[in-house]
Amino acid sequence: MSKDITQIIVDYTENNQSLQRNGQELVIPDLPSVNNPLTVPSIKHNSDDDIFAVILMALATSYTDLSWKQPSNKDKEYMANKLADSIPSKFPSIRLHEIPEAFANGIRGKYGEFMGLGVVSFENFIEAHLSSEKREQFAKEVLMIPERIEPDINTKFITAKNNALKAYQDKKYGKDISLVALVVYTFLNRLKLIQYSAKKKWEFVDKAKEILITGLKHKLKLTLSKQDRNIIKRDIENIQEGFAVDLILNMSKRVALLQYFDDIVLSGTNLDELIDSKQYLFNETEPNINKNENHEQQESEQK
Repeated sequence: MSKDITQIIVDYTENNQSLQRNGQELVIPDLPSVNNPLTVPSIKHNSDDDIFAVILMALATSYTDLSWKQPSNKDKEYMANKLADSIPSKFPSIRLHEIPEAFANGIRGKYGEFMGLGVVSFENFIEAHLSSEKREQFAKEVLMIPERIEPDINTKFITAKNNALKAYQDKKYGKDISLVALVVYTFLNRLKLIQYSAKKKWEFVDKAKEILITGLKHKLKLTLSKQDRNIIKRDIENIQEGFAVDLILNMSKRVALLQYFDDIVLSGTNLDELIDSKQYLFNETEPNINKNENHEQQESEQK
């Protein structure tokens, strides 16, 4: 059975074995146990002494578990130094926590037969570990996207309200809000706050066409390709004739939102309080959606 990093530290210290490198006493690494080693940073983030210490302890544990005679401290230190250099260099993605398990599985034959225990054997254990099914499963667990939790209706309202108030403030200070305009318009329209006459709405449509055509004409001046120029001219004609319905509608909503914000400023209305007073309209739509879905499901079951 393989041992994790905390077990080899305990085993090593309980046996009062020396932990030295080049004649210098090393501090026992403070490395907590983890369920998935891939949740911690790769070995390149660990200090050289910590890497050496873990490898040295894992080497000693390997000989103990095999009931083999321990090499001399000099030989173990030599192997640990070699591996402390080669493992981070050849296998930079490995975690320090994985080394004891790779060694433990290797000496138990889980990666195939091995001929003695030397630097090459332990490097082979690491290489085999990185290709193992267990390691692949660890990687899948780390990459697994957590299930998205649907926010409650109140949270949705607060988020949408904050977006609207920010857009309102940005508009007052002359900032561009085109990227959020449609989302904010949809929210305020859901609260039945953007109310204009049919005549006014057609004015918004005309203004939208004007904005779109002006932008395309400017683009036309900067375009040299005959093919691209013909495409732009065709787009202009489609807008003029009212064929580009979605494009015109979206732009008219942006125009309506800007006008609404101007009206709020002129009237001195507190938009924050006004939105709060209409929250019931926002809340009403959620149950209706669920009711429709439930009704459709019941009809399907009856059929």
